[in-house]
Amino acid sequence: MAYVYRFKELVLKPSFIIPLVIFVGMIIYAFVYPLTLTINPGRWYYAPIAQPPSLKHPFGTTSTGQDVFLLVPIALRNTITISFVAAVISVLIAWGIGSVAALSQSQAMRTALLTLTDIICVLPGLPILMVIFFTWRDYLTIPLIGVIMGLLGWGFTARAVYSILYSLRHRTFVLTSYFTGLAMYKIVLKDFIPYLLRYLIINIVGTMMWAMGNEVTASIFGAMKMEEVTIGTTIHWAMYYQALLLGIWWWLAMPIIFLVIFVLSLYILMIEIDKYIFARARVTWG
Repeated sequence: MAYVYRFKELVLKPSFIIPLVIFVGMIIYAFVYPLTLTINPGRWYYAPIAQPPSLKHPFGTTSTGQDVFLLVPIALRNTITISFVAAVISVLIAWGIGSVAALSQSQAMRTALLTLTDIICVLPGLPILMVIFFTWRDYLTIPLIGVIMGLLGWGFTARAVYSILYSLRHRTFVLTSYFTGLAMYKIVLKDFIPYLLRYLIINIVGTMMWAMGNEVTASIFGAMKMEEVTIGTTIHWAMYYQALLLGIWWWLAMPIIFLVIFVLSLYILMIEIDKYIFARARVTWG
């Protein structure tokens, strides 16, 4: 079997190009633009206090003297970094454990791995994360936060990977490939990957969104390293200093708007890629 994808058809679609341009623009704003700054946007009282959006300060300033236009890209960069690290760690663990459990010939190995997976699934993730972050926040770094999230967020994905692979393992076309002497890596590439590729994309994006939600929630409750500038800590300080009550709505609105735009663009890209892979995969024999 061969799976043929014509990616030129995908990149010419407006429904793909528009979110792609937005997504790339957000990445440039979050990761490239901060490199041009000569000051630390997280520092307090380097800008006028509580100024509304203007030509000089496009997104306004905060009650703590921070320029929101300079603050948002740093916050977005750190939140994206946390979510990406969490997604990578979670996916690697989940796919490793799920694959070994599904393909292992040892019943004891399968039982042990599935038991571990079930334990991770039933753990209350957010409360545990908040306790860990609050207890260790003096030692936390942005990548370490993502690693901790990834170590606690792989359970349901591992279960899903196990179910998919265990089902595929007993399909007739897989058994045919095996008994015809096809190498295992070729069986994985030709018989497994086309089924797993779509789920892998969905899983990475879903885990990133899960990690973003946990970061924002933990930060709002003050259970994060509050010196680090993230979307969650920015919202926390805006609420702490009663931004809405004082009419400083831009302090709270701008980080939320940019996070929503980033998540929506990423989600739409994922949907378009998933629809394309599903619709354009053609099976031929040869």
